Amino acid sequence: MSDPQSITSTPFIAKQLKLTVLGTSVTQIPSIKEAAEHDLGISIKYITLDGAAAQRRCALQPHSFDIYDQWFHDLDLVWPTGSLQPIDTIKLYNWEEIKSNSDNDVLSNFGFKILSSHPLRQMYVQLDGRLGSKVSDKISMLPTVHNSDGYAVYGNSSKNNSWSTMLDDRLRGKVMLNADPAIGALDMLLAMTAKNEIQVKTIKDLTITEIENFLRLLSKYKEQKQFYTIWTDEADAIDAFSKCDELIGSLWWSGAIKLRAQGVKVKMQKPVEGYRGWCGGLSLSSKLNGEKLETAYRYLNWWLSGEPARFITLNGAYLFNQNSVRKRLEPNEWGFWYSGKAATKAIIDNDGNEIYAAGEQREGGNYGERMGYIKVWNTVMTEHNFLQRKWEQLFGKSYIGYK
Repeated sequence: MSDPQSITSTPFIAKQLKLTVLGTSVTQIPSIKEAAEHDLGISIKYITLDGAAAQRRCALQPHSFDIYDQWFHDLDLVWPTGSLQPIDTIKLYNWEEIKSNSDNDVLSNFGFKILSSHPLRQMYVQLDGRLGSKVSDKISMLPTVHNSDGYAVYGNSSKNNSWSTMLDDRLRGKVMLNADPAIGALDMLLAMTAKNEIQVKTIKDLTITEIENFLRLLSKYKEQKQFYTIWTDEADAIDAFSKCDELIGSLWWSGAIKLRAQGVKVKMQKPVEGYRGWCGGLSLSSKLNGEKLETAYRYLNWWLSGEPARFITLNGAYLFNQNSVRKRLEPNEWGFWYSGKAATKAIIDNDGNEIYAAGEQREGGNYGERMGYIKVWNTVMTEHNFLQRKWEQLFGKSYIGYK
């Protein structure tokens, strides 16, 4: 286990090392990069892509990055390619806190529902090199950022708190959808099942026949111009929401924070059917070795130390190492983001912009209420390749700004 004092020491100043981190805008926050560089005495390069593009690069070009900062559900596709290497938990500072907060019993105490699609089922590396839930001293990805997502609405454009609202005829042409089928398809499946338009055995893992039926129905909504935009990059979603009144649809909490900072009063709904959950983490490129590998472990331990806590929290997401997180937040911030309490003073973002006024509460309640209300987790289905091909045929790879 690393000495906590060594996490932020800077033994490489004479020969400054660089880490390349591949990920998305959810966690690739400039203030995190600056803080890590300052604390660790290293240079960090971000490669910021949309989720699908980052996934492809990880699978095909492990030499092009050192750290993979992405989502657990990606492991179903990426781990078999051999582009990532196991993480030795003995080298992780404060791993026991993360491990305990990842165990089923502890998560259940928080209100977590340990569904079969829970991403942490893929955390441990088994003796045969495959991934599973049986505890070992090697992990595939260090769990860090996680959250529960509903859908976003513009102001008070919709008081309906069902996923089916996204397919409401009255909102034709004002619905936004995420282009990644591991996310967007689930949103649509939640909406269709809420409307009783489709019946599937489980929305997390459709058969080929179920996928064909689902996309046949979805194509009708496309023909009816239900969708305003299908976005791949969060910046496109933010731009769409800032231009269109009464917009509704897929949005990440980080995007909602950016919009609120601009004065766009978006609201993240709590659907009666339950949230769609997601969990992210950090993995190591299979090409890492020697001094570069040790530097990568120092970066992982920096995350475990809680230093990124405030940056991530003010971006709307949660971290597993909550004892360390709480120490780095003001009581008002902890109360608002984690405890679900009304803000005693204005809540600000990482740039100092007011995003919630005093007296407001975060949508959905406290940590346990929100994470315990997850209906399904972002997932890669058994027939993901078939779904991906058919999804791209329906929407096109650059289906942006459709009206």
